[in-house]
Amino acid sequence: MARTFKQRGNSAFAHAHAQALSGVAAAAPFLGEAKFKHSFEVELSKLDPDPLQPRTFFDESALEELAGSLKLHGQLQPILVRPSDQDDRRWIIVVGERRWRAASSLGWDKMLAIEFSGDRRSAMLVENIMRADLTPAEEAKGLKQVMDEEGWSQREAAAQLGLSQARISRSLRILTLPAEFLDKAATMGVPSNVLVGIAREDDPERRESLMARALSGDLTVAQVNEVRSEVNAAPREGAKEKSPSAKDNSGGRSNAAVRKAVSALLADRKKGVLPSDEDRKLLVELRSLIESLLKS
Repeated sequence: MARTFKQRGNSAFAHAHAQALSGVAAAAPFLGEAKFKHSFEVELSKLDPDPLQPRTFFDESALEELAGSLKLHGQLQPILVRPSDQDDRRWIIVVGERRWRAASSLGWDKMLAIEFSGDRRSAMLVENIMRADLTPAEEAKGLKQVMDEEGWSQREAAAQLGLSQARISRSLRILTLPAEFLDKAATMGVPSNVLVGIAREDDPERRESLMARALSGDLTVAQVNEVRSEVNAAPREGAKEKSPSAKDNSGGRSNAAVRKAVSALLADRKKGVLPSDEDRKLLVELRSLIESLLKS
């Protein structure tokens, strides 16, 4: 039986934005100070989704569940909107499109909204990448879009968004996978750490095999790493045995990689950056690997 992937938790982007809105100090200078006005009722017919948002997949069953919650409890949180550039009688949804869709399915004619009047770049960032329910690919596309628009390098994006450069690099790596596969992976709920593992495989045939296994539900991060480790450990045809100096040099590279990883972890800890669920899984795997190496 194909395994069911766990539902994704809040993304690091959503976590950073939530901190900014709640008044908690967050290492994300690009967000600035979000400013909101009082809530008001807006007609659903006067609301439009932002055409630039990266989300393309809407889980119908999840929308039905959301509609059921709205019907039972009402609207507990206003959506965020901004005035339309083309028509001053209409509004563009910044945050809350799923609630708008669910309310529309219930036949509601109005819902509560709050006008977002902070930094417009921050509003676009909210719309593009700070959604907890974005798929990994949509999140990566939104991140790339903002980086392209702002002309940021990965290092600059990390500083502006309060994320590690490694996290940003992993997210962007997902976009090297075929778009058709990413669309199917979204419907399957394939987590980003599995997608990143597949994207790191350079051999086309092995990558195709891993993608097929992911879509069948028969693939975990540990399995991806196992496949890639077995391939890397296998001797290449016609390969010559390394000289002692080459082996020593390889050990030096390993030591450098370990030091770099430790430095990055200590830096995140000093900044108070908490690891995401995906990062915790990777850390658990790393701990297991370290323990096995120390015992050997």
